[in-house]
Amino acid sequence: MKDKLIFLSLLLIISCTAKKDNLTYEGNLDFWTKDFSEIELVMSYIMNTNDYRQLRKLDGYEKSTYLDNYWLSIDPDKGTDKNELFEEFKLRVLESKDLFYGIDGGLLSDRARIYVIYGPPNDEFKTSSYSNNNVEILVWKYKSGYEFNFIIDSFGRYKLINN
Repeated sequence: MKDKLIFLSLLLIISCTAKKDNLTYEGNLDFWTKDFSEIELVMSYIMNTNDYRQLRKLDGYEKSTYLDNYWLSIDPDKGTDKNELFEEFKLRVLESKDLFYGIDGGLLSDRARIYVIYGPPNDEFKTSSYSNNNVEILVWKYKSGYEFNFIIDSFGRYKLINN
């Protein structure tokens, strides 16, 4: 019994000391948060795989610099002080946090991911699927032709069923 207690104590100490420090964004942009874990999550929605892998490899100040340079490189109008693309992105993230908080999973939810990438749908409606035991489906349509269908899972969250 004593050995088990010592082992559990050591395990607890190791797990607490091995915990990674939360990195904060220290760059030039005005993100909705300074928490890098949240910024990285949302950046994974819009960055290509190589850019995202590069971001994940970096530490501290390097991450902030990388993000600043990333957004500068895709600024649609470098002649202005504002990066309009970044501002639209930030607005979508803030709206997503507001719209999909709680049980739906916030920024981790499928609807938030689609909203951040494509913006608000041009048309939204609910329909039923007879092939899925008459389950209600939420449909988002975009002028671009994209359509996304979500079902409510057993936990009350909307899950993407096509992409």
